[in-house]
Amino acid sequence: MDRIATTVDELTAEFISGALDCDGAVEGVSATRIGTGQVALSLRLDLDLSDDAPPDLPQVLVAKIPSPDAASREAARMHLTYHKEVGFYRDLAGVVSVPHPRVRYAVIDAESGDFTLLMDQAHGDVGDQLAGCSLSDATAMVDAAVGLHAPTWGRANELASDGWLTLPDPSGASTRQAIYLMLLPGFIDRFQHRLPSGVMDAARWLGDNLEQLLALLRLPLCVVHGDYRLDNMLFERTGQSSVVTVLDWQTAAFSRGPNDIAYGVGSGLLLDDRRPHESALVERYWSGLIGAGVDCTLDDVRHDYTIGTVSGLGMAVIASQVVTATERGDEMFAVMAERHAQQMIDNDVFALVHGGSE
Repeated sequence: MDRIATTVDELTAEFISGALDCDGAVEGVSATRIGTGQVALSLRLDLDLSDDAPPDLPQVLVAKIPSPDAASREAARMHLTYHKEVGFYRDLAGVVSVPHPRVRYAVIDAESGDFTLLMDQAHGDVGDQLAGCSLSDATAMVDAAVGLHAPTWGRANELASDGWLTLPDPSGASTRQAIYLMLLPGFIDRFQHRLPSGVMDAARWLGDNLEQLLALLRLPLCVVHGDYRLDNMLFERTGQSSVVTVLDWQTAAFSRGPNDIAYGVGSGLLLDDRRPHESALVERYWSGLIGAGVDCTLDDVRHDYTIGTVSGLGMAVIASQVVTATERGDEMFAVMAERHAQQMIDNDVFALVHGGSE
């Protein structure tokens, strides 16, 4: 049976050697924490390697193990958070071409949710949700998403897994609207004094129309990242071009591909950059799908993209009410809400329901 390390102390040289099928190659390990570990604990592992270690064995790995916080672990178990990330690397990494870290060990206990991931250290600068990104970063983000969506386009029944990648519940839209409406008053109370009234108007409108909007989606399901934003990406920049590596697959699910694009573009680009380039980025995404063999029209991609513009505001409302409040977290949710509310207005998502602008 594959072993699972759930604490830093269990990530020993002997464990890592065994996990990588190179007994004795790792003679020592030093672990350094990465980030805050609210969902899972991420660690940089500096390895002391033996003289006869395999030549492709890196001296630095990244490990992910369950959060040391019991409440976070229970929430992850309930929402299949750990199952999704391990499942992506174990079952889908070989199917898709989206750039992601190379994983060398991915094991989970299906019942408890205990897991261990060992992966190569990815290179690049972490995206900054608050600062936003350049057009070249956004372009790289769009191109990378094609590598996730196209290989899984229309294959939901084939790729579905009871363990982590489940088909959408037919009542899911109604449930999402109910959850959103339950959490909306708390969002309004906390953020109404720091956000323009138009953002609150858009948030209330979404609460009244979310289920109806989701019923209008046209495109087939594919695998989406589900939290496709700058904080979950690394960028290597050379001149005017960028290459992205996508991290943190705990929210992978079946949905419509343009949802990731609308979420990433709307949250990443500042207003003056998004407005003149948004349409071209959507067309670039569609062209990438066509080039990868997907059969879809630009009109349908734009239509579902327009619906996808509500995803960022929805995420800001819900996530701000269910995670521990922090100063940076509240700043990020406020920025997301304002950027995506304006994105909804610019794309006139209201017309899909009412036949005219809000």
